[in-house]
Amino acid sequence: MIISYLIYDTRSLRACTLTCYSWYIAAVPHLHYNLFITGLWGRKFQWPNPLLHMHTLGLLPFVKTLWVGGIRGLFDIGIHSRAFTPKYFNRYTLRRFTALNNVQRLTMDYLNIPSFMPRIRQYFGHFMPTVQELTLRNPIGSRRQIIYFIGLFQRLESLNLTYHGLDLQEEPPDDLTLFPPFTPPLRRWLVLTSFRRVGLLKDMIDLFGGLRFRRMDLFDVDGMPLLLDACAETLEVLRVYPTDPRGEQFPQKGVRISTDGSAVSPSLRDFDLSRNKSLRTLQTVASSIDGVSRDAASRFFNHMLSTIKSPVFSEVMITHEWFDFRGTESWRYPKRPPLREISRAERAEEVSRHRRRFEVFRGFHGAHGFQLRLCAFVWDPFGEYAMGILKEAVAEEKTKGGFDGVFSEPLVTYYPRRSRAYQ
Repeated sequence: MIISYLIYDTRSLRACTLTCYSWYIAAVPHLHYNLFITGLWGRKFQWPNPLLHMHTLGLLPFVKTLWVGGIRGLFDIGIHSRAFTPKYFNRYTLRRFTALNNVQRLTMDYLNIPSFMPRIRQYFGHFMPTVQELTLRNPIGSRRQIIYFIGLFQRLESLNLTYHGLDLQEEPPDDLTLFPPFTPPLRRWLVLTSFRRVGLLKDMIDLFGGLRFRRMDLFDVDGMPLLLDACAETLEVLRVYPTDPRGEQFPQKGVRISTDGSAVSPSLRDFDLSRNKSLRTLQTVASSIDGVSRDAASRFFNHMLSTIKSPVFSEVMITHEWFDFRGTESWRYPKRPPLREISRAERAEEVSRHRRRFEVFRGFHGAHGFQLRLCAFVWDPFGEYAMGILKEAVAEEKTKGGFDGVFSEPLVTYYPRRSRAYQ
């Protein structure tokens, strides 16, 4: 019970491991919950150094979150030069890699799936019964190959597919005889970022017998109406953004190109939530509201809210990330000096900045009958400080009658410095 209060406090956990053998056994699993292998953080974290070091100490079975990314380094050019392939394995590293038999959250950057075929189970088979959350950043492979890899994990509930604009790739020829070995549940969370492969979504729906996600986070996605229809009976929480990655266009179907080569904003009529009868929460992030004019953001949310026909819809949630709070930049890196107290004028400007975000919802929240809530994901060192400014903005808005009593108290959620699950 004592350790359960300290699971995010690394310094205290290390002190507990020095108390006695029993305290060591209780504390050490929380110290080695995460394993990061990347070429971007120095030689200590480069492949396969963390793997070999933790295997020597017998700590690999404690790892629940594994991230393998940026293997080659920051200055490599091209997606294939950074691809994660079997050439990074030998019989010694593979044996140690398979000792990671309790991983629940798996993140792979630039995974070259064709290079592991047909012996892909030899490398990833030990993850099959345990992985529940999978994140693939710029995966390399055809539609069926990516679906086959997703179908390896029989208990998979959350899926994240992230693509970057600089790593656009041609889709390789597909093998229509390749079928996933399992049909994972896929019923918790779907995250898609800069996603253009609509054919992959169609094949996933066909081969998995539909999609049953309860939460979706969609940013700059083609085929969004297809996803909304596929999860019409199960979708409860939807996170959307009033801006595309460049902060200029709405993201309902991505940015279309006209005949003269210029970008065209997609029509708001393409976004329809009338079939999602179980939708109860609409989410957005505070920084996306700052990216467009208040009029454009108001039109965006007003249209979405007008299409919602769900009888259980009750709230719109604005998420404030840690970088949405000015005056806290000194805590951005651990070795920076302590937090600088901002002046009264700066604090007033910060409060005013938060209140300007509320203006987007001021004109129509009563007409649609929802409750506006705030959720803040901030790091522990400046959590209380940031929340003080945000609550001050809410109190001032209430005093001036901006929400007429419908606005709830902020839902304060802290993410510690070493968070286990960002989602």
